[in-house]
Order: sequence, then C-alpha cells, then structure tokens
Amino acid sequence: MDEFHTKMAAVSVAALWEQENRHNRPPETAQIWHWDAMNPLIDEAVKQTDMTNAERRVLILQNPNLASVGRTGAAINLTVNLQVLMPGEKARPHRHTMHALRFALEGDGAETIVDGKVCKMLPGDMILTPGWTWHEHRHEGKTRSVWVDALDVPMHTYMETGVFEPGPARDSVVLPPDAAFAPGFTPDTPAAAQRYSPLFRYPWDAAVKALEALPPASDGSRRLRYTNPVTGGAVLSTIDCYLLGLGKDQETRAYRTNSNCVCVVMEGEGSTRIGDETVTWGPKDIFSLPHDQWISHKARTAPARIFQITDRETLRRLDYLRDELRQ
Repeated sequence: MDEFHTKMAAVSVAALWEQENRHNRPPETAQIWHWDAMNPLIDEAVKQTDMTNAERRVLILQNPNLASVGRTGAAINLTVNLQVLMPGEKARPHRHTMHALRFALEGDGAETIVDGKVCKMLPGDMILTPGWTWHEHRHEGKTRSVWVDALDVPMHTYMETGVFEPGPARDSVVLPPDAAFAPGFTPDTPAAAQRYSPLFRYPWDAAVKALEALPPASDGSRRLRYTNPVTGGAVLSTIDCYLLGLGKDQETRAYRTNSNCVCVVMEGEGSTRIGDETVTWGPKDIFSLPHDQWISHKARTAPARIFQITDRETLRRLDYLRDELRQ
C-alpha cells in the first residue's frame, strides 16, 4: 500500500471512490424448481433421515442467481423450503423470532399446532407460524405430507436478530377461536390485536371461493390478498401473500416492482415472462420473480392458480415500495 492507504488502514477508514458500486445493479434472473425433480428428492430425503435425527426434514431451495450479490435463499429477503412429514411422525415444538408460513402441497392428516390452535394442513391451506409463537407438527394420516415453508430468515440474518428456543411450549397467548372472525366482525379482545394475524389457518376452499367471486380484470386475471382480519393488512409484518388466478390463453398486463416474490403453482399449466426470459410451469412447481423485471403470466390450462409469497410488506413499512404497470 502507498502512504495514503497505509494511513487510512491504520485508523480503519476507506475511500468511497474506490468501493464497488452497489447501486443500479442488474436484477438477477429467475429460478424455477420443477416438481418432477423435487418429488423424487423428497422421497430420497425420507430414506436419508428420520425425525429422531433431524429437527425438521427440510430441503432448502437455493437460488444460484443470488450468489452474484452475495445472498442465499430462494429470493432476496425470502427463505423457502420443502418440508415432508410421514404418517405417525412428529416435529417437536419450538419457537423463533423469524416469521414463517406453511403452504400445503399434499397430505391427508398433518396438523400444525400454533400457540395451542390446531391447524389442519390440507392441500392449498396456508398456515401461519408468526415470530415467537410456539409451533409443532404432527401427522396422523396415511400418506406423506409435503408443504412449502417460507420465512424472513435473510432479514434476521442481516440484522442478527434470529433467536431459536426449543419447547416444551409455554406462556402462550390465548387467542379467540377462528370461528369468532366472521366477515365484517372481529372479537373485541386484546388478544385479537396482535402484530400478526390472529387467524393461523387460511383454508384453500375458502380462498378459491373468494377468488372466483372477484370479477376478472381486463387481462382475465384475479388476485386475492391474504389479510389480517383485524387490520385489513398483511398477515405478517414482513411477508405479504396473494392468490393469483389466470384466464386461459390470456397474457396478463406486464408489471414491474422492486419487491421480490416466490410463486407456488397450485393448479394449472402456463408460462411467465420475466424480463427477457420465460419460465414454463405446472402443478407444484416453484419459481422466483426477481425485483425490477417486467413480469407477465399466461395460463395454458384452466383453472390456473398461483400462491405468491412476497416481501412487499417489509418494503411498504420502510416506505421503499415501488410498483409500475406497463402502459
């Protein structure tokens, strides 16, 4: 080093003009995890370990396109996994500061218990396990149960706020039963006013019924937001979820956003244009939608329904969120 750099190093200083420009980087490309490849890998995971050897039998989806920006996970700000539980198995209770949700892909008898509430996990159901709530899984059915995990782990990693605590469960808040949350009504109790949705289970049948009640947009699409019934906002303070329904053979209007999204195809086949690339998807495929890319969808079959997990709520709360529709 020359004298100037030696002096800076001695007092722990760096020159801004010599630093890598981290602004206006081109967005990463999309990544897709096809179910045809994941399905046999899940069976192999069952053979490799049982629940006595694993805290959770989980396959972490790693997006190789994030390596160039020094990140890991399925999308920026989102960790997404595939978890499998076999009949008769249990996953012990624990809690952590990270917000999480589960979206069931298959199974007939798995349940997640969240702060004492028993939540069935039927295909298409979305289950919340908000940060610092006690939760555990059990499976009393006859076929394997597979679901998608989504967590805000990357943000906790960045801020070093991730904490894990094993069970047994204790000190749980007693929440009103789900039946008390009827359309237009919420219980008038302090326990209902949490920083997350007091509903932990969002059934697939109810979501589809609500989605189909919406009139389609001019491009044939319908979009439903999963909400906290008390606030009308996102279900979690960092993660926002949607159900997208597509009209057959109609391309949706292109949009661009600085938020990040992971899509789980529940029904249908089609394709999604992301910038200059196109991904083709089918049932149970999972794919990422990187920020700052023009995006449009087109279904080849009907019905076509996609569950979307996004970090929009984090950006909205920070007043960073930007959205744009192509004219």
